Amino acid sequence: MQNQKSDAKIELKWYEKKQGIKASQKKKKVEGKLLRKEKRAHEASHPKEQQADVRSTSHDARGAQRAIAADVVSSLFNPASIPADCASIVAKFGTLLDSTFPINSRQKVMLADQIRELSHNLTDEREERRLGYMNQVTTTSAYTHYYLWWNLIRLTRLFSNLKKSFFSTLADGSICLDVGSGPLTVPLALFLACPELRKKKLTWYCMDISSQILATGEEIFLSVAAKLECEPWNFVRVKGEFGTGIKEKAALVTAANVFNEIVQDADMPPDYLAKKYCSDLLSYIDCNNPLSKVLVIEPGVPACARFLSLLRDALMRNDFVPCSPCPHAGECPMDGKRGGKWCNYAFSTEDAPRDLRKLSESAGLAKERAVLSFIAAEKAVGAQDTSGAEASAEKGGALNFRIASDEIRLPGDRTGYYACSKRGLLLVVTTRKCFSGELLSVPMPRNMTRMDRKSGARVIEII
Repeated sequence: MQNQKSDAKIELKWYEKKQGIKASQKKKKVEGKLLRKEKRAHEASHPKEQQADVRSTSHDARGAQRAIAADVVSSLFNPASIPADCASIVAKFGTLLDSTFPINSRQKVMLADQIRELSHNLTDEREERRLGYMNQVTTTSAYTHYYLWWNLIRLTRLFSNLKKSFFSTLADGSICLDVGSGPLTVPLALFLACPELRKKKLTWYCMDISSQILATGEEIFLSVAAKLECEPWNFVRVKGEFGTGIKEKAALVTAANVFNEIVQDADMPPDYLAKKYCSDLLSYIDCNNPLSKVLVIEPGVPACARFLSLLRDALMRNDFVPCSPCPHAGECPMDGKRGGKWCNYAFSTEDAPRDLRKLSESAGLAKERAVLSFIAAEKAVGAQDTSGAEASAEKGGALNFRIASDEIRLPGDRTGYYACSKRGLLLVVTTRKCFSGELLSVPMPRNMTRMDRKSGARVIEII
């Protein structure tokens, strides 16, 4: 039966042809599916073997593995890593906005309603919004007071905790590009979160379809630079959509909250989109610079996580390696496929500025958590880079893994967390408190045969 199906003529769909997939590749994939199907049929016809598997894969199986001591290597969201001056400005960002773009008492009263209306324009009513909606003063005010402020909280926390080596290769004269820049969100967050970059003479090309929001962002950046008593970076505003050409090639290309709408609205398969937009992103990169980098950040929802996993694959096929959040450069075990786990990270917003929380509640858009998915990748330079930057801390017989879920209550007063590792998806069972985004390290377990029957994850116990 297997030979009959595998020998059948393999026909490629139109989008597979566009992706450059060969008939031989698809044939190999089909044969793999058939083998897995036969294996499942064999297991179903041998109930004793299956029963043994079920016992070893249950959450409350004991004695199969001793708990291992785990060390915290790093975290994506450690608040202690945020510079004091950055935290101060973000906490009082509303005051800075008021001094840069003063609004009267009547406008302040209407602000919550305008934020709510903008939220509808960005979500359920986006098909009806005008192309130049961001050029309206009221829309710009609503965006900066709500979305920009929340994005700064998310991004400054993340940028403060990314490995310093990711940004440290930027030097005087380096060219950077921020796609879909809005009010210069990414450059502003980077300037606040990374004091070591403030003295570097960087040139940023900031691209957006709204010239008004770009101009607003540059004014805000100048106000922040004045507060920090630093010279601002040089900005080149580019009015246009993603794909618009720029005059110079970039050492760093960033994009935050750019692809979420594209992915949701597109008719094309996500793997086709990932390949296409990877090519577009890399068209801006300086191919002669061995230190070139790409950073893409999206909302932490399944569709975006799926796209980023596929984008990661496309970047790796173009000689880039994942630096973060991945602790390895193997196959993504949290790729967002239907029914599977997706890669996303979150932290509590209970310490967010009081004024922002109050404004968010008034607009009916309160946030209890900040959630994101992202991929940071750099040009591969030699074989030593093929394991990814985050894996560089992994010594000899160690196993690094990144916590990528909320806690899961398990029997016996224990807690579980899903995690990403070079051994695939893990279910980490413990009595200790772990946090989303933490990178932990343990000696390589001798026995990793226990499997979580719900997710297929390997089970390890830590203390």
